[in-house]
Amino acid sequence: MILKRSIIGVALAGSIGALGQGGFIVHFDDLQDGRSGRSVSVREVPSGFLVFCSQFSQQFPTKSHIYVRRIDPQGVHEGEHEFIVGLDRGFDIGYIDAVASNASGLVTAVVDEGRDFASRKRLYRFDQFGDTLETRLIMTFPVEDSISQAIRQVRPVSIGYAFCGFYDLPQQRSKAMLGVMDPMGDTLWVKRYGTPIEAPVALGVAEYTDGGFLLTGYGTPPGNFNMSFLIRTDASGNEIWRRNYGNNASVGGAVRIAADGGIITWSEYRDPTWPNWYWQQMMLTKWNATGNVVWQKRSHYNNYVNTYDFEILPDGSMIATGTALLEAVLAKFSPTGDSLWSRSFTPTHGGSYLYDVQPTSDGGFVATGETFKYDPIDTQFQTNQIIWVVKTDSLGCVVPGCQNVGVHEYALDLNEHLSVWPNPVNDRINLTFTPPPEFTATGKLRVVLLDATGKQVLEASFAPSTEQFNLSAVGLAPGVYHLHLSDAKKWLAGRTIVKE
Repeated sequence: MILKRSIIGVALAGSIGALGQGGFIVHFDDLQDGRSGRSVSVREVPSGFLVFCSQFSQQFPTKSHIYVRRIDPQGVHEGEHEFIVGLDRGFDIGYIDAVASNASGLVTAVVDEGRDFASRKRLYRFDQFGDTLETRLIMTFPVEDSISQAIRQVRPVSIGYAFCGFYDLPQQRSKAMLGVMDPMGDTLWVKRYGTPIEAPVALGVAEYTDGGFLLTGYGTPPGNFNMSFLIRTDASGNEIWRRNYGNNASVGGAVRIAADGGIITWSEYRDPTWPNWYWQQMMLTKWNATGNVVWQKRSHYNNYVNTYDFEILPDGSMIATGTALLEAVLAKFSPTGDSLWSRSFTPTHGGSYLYDVQPTSDGGFVATGETFKYDPIDTQFQTNQIIWVVKTDSLGCVVPGCQNVGVHEYALDLNEHLSVWPNPVNDRINLTFTPPPEFTATGKLRVVLLDATGKQVLEASFAPSTEQFNLSAVGLAPGVYHLHLSDAKKWLAGRTIVKE
């Protein structure tokens, strides 16, 4: 996969069914300058979005540092901060949805400072511009104790913050870890769960309605390849019950609390009779307070299926991220776990992941993750990961109306290769599409133009060279229209245009 080194964005004047929603695809290839990175969290702030990344440092090419990047509401890069410049150590930030935010724009993260026995876990607080307001030490251990630990997620709770991860003692396998901090970041208590033979790792945490906690992640119980777990504790972290589920599935796990007090997990499922270990499904499960299953829904049966983050929306529906066949998935489900829509985002040549997803103030969604190159193979894994942010409308479209084009897969890296001018347009509009050499279309290219209600007003075949379309010939009234370019299989690129 060869990506153009630029940052692209699509500013939208409106969207079908949700006026004012905007969409963009932005990558940080140019900023990374050949240094691999991944993004684990994105948060909307008054000035746009903060993107929390782990990336190899320019000064120390074999060490990852934390980068907080700020983009405006249209996806235009406005600034970045690297933490910590000048230190020859590896830094990491959580796993998925790794930061906690509040209404004032204050964002809190737990950073692994170092990846050895001398590592420190430190609380960082950032303002809405990505500047560090303060840091506070959470935990560290003497080197001679040979203890390793990692914090995978931090969430705001009523008494401060809860965090989860794993803890390793010498000559033993991991235990799941849950800790609680007060609002200032001082640790109140830390508890560990599971037996060494299970090697559990906690990936997600949520506060329950009674002030206790829910902890989810994965482990390896005897006789199983991997299996998800869900633990409910009281307010002091004492285990009330534990459930194993997923049936030999691999890594995944997130937990949220529904408005009715139900517990919902987003995980993976695998049937032992399926072709091999890598065929799985995504699975939503609703549990009651006593750990009994209320309902369970599975979807996206495919090779290399994984689940990452999900959020419960005000109407009870859910937006979630995952991966199927190494393609990033953004999917929406009803309050009872039934699929409403699913979008797959892919680069031209490689694989892709969307990790964190968040609803946005305009009614849409923003998600972040990475793509990676198949070729050339990077044995040190330092140059082939590119950070992406995708902003969509309420239907998962970067350009409104994608659900009416007749395709279900969406290109991540081709929108910047489409040129449309003039815009605003009076009578005639010009289009040029210059894809990278490795792109191969499936079938013929076509242009579809939709009005603001989603009605198709123009469809035509298209060649990558410049073509001109006479909008007056089809009697278009002045207004906002949405242009989509696709082949027989995939949405490739699009623009919102204004007809004068």
